[in-house]
Amino acid sequence: MQQLQKKPAAFLNWRQIIPSLITLGAMLSGFLSIVYVVQGFQDDALGTEFLNAARLIMLAMILDGLDGNVARWLKGTSEFGAELDTYVDMTAFGIAPAILIFAVTMKAGTDPLIRVLLPSAVALSGVVRLARFKVADPLRGQGGYGGLPITANAGWVALFVFISQSASPHNLDQGSFSLQQGGFATLFLVGILTFISLQVSNVRYPKPTKKAVMFVPCAVLVFLFVLLPKDYSRWVALVMLILGLCYAVFGPMIVRHMAAHDRD
Repeated sequence: MQQLQKKPAAFLNWRQIIPSLITLGAMLSGFLSIVYVVQGFQDDALGTEFLNAARLIMLAMILDGLDGNVARWLKGTSEFGAELDTYVDMTAFGIAPAILIFAVTMKAGTDPLIRVLLPSAVALSGVVRLARFKVADPLRGQGGYGGLPITANAGWVALFVFISQSASPHNLDQGSFSLQQGGFATLFLVGILTFISLQVSNVRYPKPTKKAVMFVPCAVLVFLFVLLPKDYSRWVALVMLILGLCYAVFGPMIVRHMAAHDRD
């Protein structure tokens, strides 16, 4: 994310325009994800729309991390860019995943109550998390996050949906990768409920996109996920799911270790 500048200029200069364009690219990815989901509703047979929607959420995630890095490299952070990030987060990582959940569970024939409550919980948790983030963290995450970042749940949803919808019909019929029933569906549901709860918690998490040694490999994985055929992208998605789960579990431990090291 782009860091908040204490004295914003009246007009953006070229150093500030470049990262803002990347932020707008993330916004566009989130919006197009929603468009693909809407298009998927028009198809009686399951097509590639939900796969594209999931890929676009992940692309938005990397662009959202890239804009802040570019802003810092160019010394082009701005208040405008920081505010723009909030709208991107809500659209690409709050609303788009919620709509994707609703669409996929509708196609799968899930109970209507769950189909409405789960996306609603994702959207509301995202709003609360972002509002609190804006009020309570003037550094915009540069010193770490209070609560799990909203991108974690968005990635969980996008990657699970991609794995499910890219599986062969045979596997779906067996329930191996079904989001309607079975262990895969249970893990999907439990993960979402855990992640959206951690979003609004006081648990501290580090900011991985700030360090190039962590951000660059993640960016490479996402671009492979977006560009490779689905049979290969599914394996990349699995790797990213594991990494995301490790971040959710071990992130607070890393923060405590860093805090103890600073005190020493």
